[in-house]
Amino acid sequence: MDVDLSQLAGRLGSGRVRTGPSIAPRYRTDAFREHRGSPLADRGELPAAVVLPRTTEEVVAVVRWASQAGVKIVPWGGGTGLMGGARSSSDSVVLDLRGMHRVRALDPRSCTATVEAGIVLETLDRRLRDKRLTLGHDPWSRPRATVGGAIGTNGLGYAGYLRGTMGDQILGLEAVLADGTVIRTRAVARSTSGLDLKRLFIGTEGTLGIVTAATLRVFPIPEKEEIRAWRLRDFPTGFECLSALYDDGLTPSVMDFEETFEGPALPWGSGGGPPTLYLGFAGNADVVAASWKTARRRLGTARATVLPDREAREYWKGRHDIIYYHDEVSPGVTRADVALKDTVFDYVHVALPRSKIPAFRRSALSIVRRHGAHPIGFGVWTQPELVSMEIMHPALGDRAAARAAVAAAIDDAIRRAHALGGSMEYVHGVGLKLAHLLPEELGTGADLWRRVKKALDPSDLLNPGKLGL
Repeated sequence: MDVDLSQLAGRLGSGRVRTGPSIAPRYRTDAFREHRGSPLADRGELPAAVVLPRTTEEVVAVVRWASQAGVKIVPWGGGTGLMGGARSSSDSVVLDLRGMHRVRALDPRSCTATVEAGIVLETLDRRLRDKRLTLGHDPWSRPRATVGGAIGTNGLGYAGYLRGTMGDQILGLEAVLADGTVIRTRAVARSTSGLDLKRLFIGTEGTLGIVTAATLRVFPIPEKEEIRAWRLRDFPTGFECLSALYDDGLTPSVMDFEETFEGPALPWGSGGGPPTLYLGFAGNADVVAASWKTARRRLGTARATVLPDREAREYWKGRHDIIYYHDEVSPGVTRADVALKDTVFDYVHVALPRSKIPAFRRSALSIVRRHGAHPIGFGVWTQPELVSMEIMHPALGDRAAARAAVAAAIDDAIRRAHALGGSMEYVHGVGLKLAHLLPEELGTGADLWRRVKKALDPSDLLNPGKLGL
């Protein structure tokens, strides 16, 4: 696409407007790669330009220029999105927000931090720890993901039950609309003053506005934090134990319960076995001790076997390791691309009423096998209602067929979750990969969603095609 970028380069400086060969291959996609189960192309098209703003005012200038030029805008953060939400097209400009990484304000007394969208989560957490505070959002992608990206997908981290999603931790935000208007919402804990405007930009993946800054709720570093590991004899027993534990009113800071299945080897290791539970509590030492007293009683009733402390330490130490598979080993090629060259690997994340999870488990495992794929793991994460299932399929020289089989298995599993009253995603967003299922997810609400988009972005300027828009 031929675009006159001279005005933009004059406003920002030529070094912050990249075109042609100066555009790095990584800007054509995010962490949605060819080893995933999907009929979509493995990457997007080369964008018309990559723009690197450093201030909100510069974002406004880019948006107004793009509107006049008829160019689309794709917001970019850490490139860790798993659903193609940052995938570019030839008629788009990628807006790389990582130059906007300032901590604008830090209020230890109020436990709040006002930060720009491009700051990396782990960088922010290190800054907070200097003030004896910590970030509540701790996803596997923390070493690379940005605040803006986490807001866009409303991501969930390891402390999700204790701290909530990223959106739950947002007190107020700043966003640029499609016409260049800057909206700033009040950063308060509660408000009943009409529509909660910040929610328009949480989980909507940059389709309604570009988040440039946010005020986050942050947390004191807990006095005590303990994680332990147990082995349960089977999934139903462990699931009933967990359900009782949550019904007791406990608020785990960590909960990961998964059974594994025999299947072709993955680069990071896989194998069948009874389910393992990683459970943790954080906070005041007395609260932690009391929580463990109740939890151990429940686990004892379920005849859970305590695993050595090193099991929990290794789990916690390695919780971010997967993100490093998405680091490039050469331009446009990641470690995951190399490691999974003969494998298609994907996952399903659905939220379900607790009573429906046993039925979904039976159906989902059968669906995966019926499509010739292999279930690698099935479990619940952060709370008993949130299901995760990992799937793989050897490429066997026909990657397209393997991708199609895994994609079909995922779609059928999600439709089964829908039939049981569930939702198709609770952690990674929709992007392009699941966009075709959004009408089924939203029902008659899909039309309302399109009308909101049309009202705020009538020219379809912001991240077009994502979330089925």
